[in-house]
Amino acid sequence: MLKRLVILISVLAASLSLWVPVGLAAAKPPLGAMGLRAPIWRIRKPEVWNKRLLGKRTRVVYAKIGHLKLTFFIFRPASRAAVLRPVVVYIHGGALKFGNAMINNLKTPHNQLMVSVERNLIQHGVDFVTVNYRLAPVYRWPDALIDVKHAVKYIDSHAVRLGINASQMAVMGDSAGGELSSFVGLTMDPRQRPVVRAVVDLFGPTNRRTFAAAWRRRHGLKPNPVYGVYTWKRARRESAVSYVTPNAPPFLIIQGTRDHVVPPAQSKLLKDRLNAAGVPVREILVHHAGHELVAKKGPIHPGIPFIAKQIERFLYAQLDVPLSRSGEQERRVTG
Repeated sequence: MLKRLVILISVLAASLSLWVPVGLAAAKPPLGAMGLRAPIWRIRKPEVWNKRLLGKRTRVVYAKIGHLKLTFFIFRPASRAAVLRPVVVYIHGGALKFGNAMINNLKTPHNQLMVSVERNLIQHGVDFVTVNYRLAPVYRWPDALIDVKHAVKYIDSHAVRLGINASQMAVMGDSAGGELSSFVGLTMDPRQRPVVRAVVDLFGPTNRRTFAAAWRRRHGLKPNPVYGVYTWKRARRESAVSYVTPNAPPFLIIQGTRDHVVPPAQSKLLKDRLNAAGVPVREILVHHAGHELVAKKGPIHPGIPFIAKQIERFLYAQLDVPLSRSGEQERRVTG
């Protein structure tokens, strides 16, 4: 009986191995050579931009490193009126190892928030830029920061051609993007161009010493894929809170109370440092929210619509955009 069962299983396995979906049987080169390691049935569909995004999208190459082209995407009002518009630069998250500039169709709290903010900005005549940057482990810190700073500088130096008012620029980002946004706002010299008028930090790491200590407890002196070998001096240098000065722009911080990836203590430390330096800062704590505002043990409070509205009001106040206007800025191009 056991022998018959073994034979039956062998026959079934051989039959399954011969099954290939139509269209893949003649595919060349084989999947391995194409870099597809996952089983065929696990291959995800290509990501596409969220259809609810409102602005007209334009792709811009802001830097070339060898054969690598670094890009950002500008979303702007469809109207082509000759005006210089304020701009908000969005920096995506992903632990500095994953992700891209695309805001996709996934129905996550994070995507709902970004789509809502983008739509409202466009309706108020504000351009929305989303940036690609180099990722680990192929590229290590500070390459990602160098890239996003380069993107900001590119927008400033090409502002008139892009139709942007570079004196009305803000940066925002989530998770690792929030960290990069904080670095941009804190390390750009306010006496020189470009000038960042405001920063929105959504649950971004601020104190790398905490993460370095956890890494060393688990891995000793094994290199971190993003930062290499952690040292206390290096961890301090890679912490955004180390660069807080009275010249920093106003900050809005969004933080989930149940975030175990970037704990609330990270945002509190940044808020305390900014307060101590006399920098305007507001923190919104989102109860029952884990990382990326995913609900944990109950619905999040306040909800996504309220958070989006607070982000928009903060940005409009710092960029001198009247809340009542849905058209474009009235400042005419002069150059």
